[in-house]
Amino acid sequence: MSIWIILIIALAALAFLTHPSLNYAKARRWQGQQFAHRGLHDLDKGIVENTLQAFEAACTSGYGMELDIQFSADRQVVVFHDDDLTRLCGDSRKVWTIPLAELQTIPLAGRADARIPTLREVLDTVNGRAPLLIELKNGPFNLQLCEALMEHLKDYRGEYLVESFNPLIVFWFRRHAPQIVRGQLVDALPSYRPAVNGIAAFFMAGLLFNFLSRPNFVAYNANAPRFFSPHFQRFMFHTPMAAWTVRDPALAALIEKRHEMNIFEGAGARTSSEGFGNRN
Repeated sequence: MSIWIILIIALAALAFLTHPSLNYAKARRWQGQQFAHRGLHDLDKGIVENTLQAFEAACTSGYGMELDIQFSADRQVVVFHDDDLTRLCGDSRKVWTIPLAELQTIPLAGRADARIPTLREVLDTVNGRAPLLIELKNGPFNLQLCEALMEHLKDYRGEYLVESFNPLIVFWFRRHAPQIVRGQLVDALPSYRPAVNGIAAFFMAGLLFNFLSRPNFVAYNANAPRFFSPHFQRFMFHTPMAAWTVRDPALAALIEKRHEMNIFEGAGARTSSEGFGNRN
């Protein structure tokens, strides 16, 4: 077998493994959308990430918002990013080991008025005023979390997208809720270790599980160096892209030039587009 035949087979296999969904239109209408990362938070103003205050601030300012969901110990869907409470609460316990009633008594970032909200509280607060980008955190009850999210959203009238680092979660939405715009989160290879083994880390960083999830868009770490797979998606497939977490004005300008979704923190990282009213 000649080297050219081997090369063609390898490229065909790579294209099959990494190709996103063929339904580009579903995500392309979101090109240029700006999402406030974990809400429009600012500790200098007393607004903590992933709180009702941060989501209200995003709505008031005309931005969509990215948020993170996971379970409490009693299987209530709560909005919180980290696996444990160390960073914001000085408590090393995992979120999913603590009942909701206790979680909501723990102040965030030392502020008595900041607490972990439930997804239901966030949906009631936003009430369709701005689009939501909902990240499902990987955990011990992924299937149940997908089902719980769908139960929450069945009567919600606002716009939303979903995303996850776990390709099996994204696959669940492909299989059970194909009408929802779904995104595959991806980061550079070192970020996956030691959580997964080397082969799984290579496949996840390279988006080689796209054959399962066939995402409508790819959300990539815009700050990671030597990161090949987003470039491959962008230039080979023209995949709709979302960049996180944008904090620098120069990076925001590049994201705007590429017409990508901008998941930002800080006033300087917002592009010149006017909030969610500018969506294609």
